[in-house]
Amino acid sequence: MKIIEKISRLIILFTAAAFTGWVYEIACMWLLYGVYADRGVLHLPLCPIYGFGLLILMAVFARIKKGVALFLGSTLVTTAIELAVSYILEYGFHMVLWTYEDWPFNFQNRISLISSCVFGLMGLFIIKGVKPPVEKLYATRYKKAAVTAVYIFLCFCIVWELMH
Repeated sequence: MKIIEKISRLIILFTAAAFTGWVYEIACMWLLYGVYADRGVLHLPLCPIYGFGLLILMAVFARIKKGVALFLGSTLVTTAIELAVSYILEYGFHMVLWTYEDWPFNFQNRISLISSCVFGLMGLFIIKGVKPPVEKLYATRYKKAAVTAVYIFLCFCIVWELMH
């Protein structure tokens, strides 16, 4: 497989995870506080941290096929990432970007069992639900069209961000 195809597949999966994360963040704000608050750092409906988290999960669990193992592993890894990032942001940059102080089963208001399980489900959803159709698409005669569309989309996103 060509590197250009591999990168375009990763862009699709990264975007799917970043969008899923954005929806999760918006839904949390709406359900908990009754307000719409765009939690993303971009001018697009994407939270890149979820995309990077997925790339880490795919690297760590490349050989894991069982759903339960993938869910548990995704839950543990994403929780560890969230905890580490919370310390780095607070002590390295004096920033607290989230808190779980009102959530049950939280640890130091940095992580929560509920959010950890949601992250595990998101990882499972993208890896088991989104990745197989993407792989199937790239195995068809439409592979070149898919690669072209992904790079056009990427250019659009970059231009959009630069303009806003």
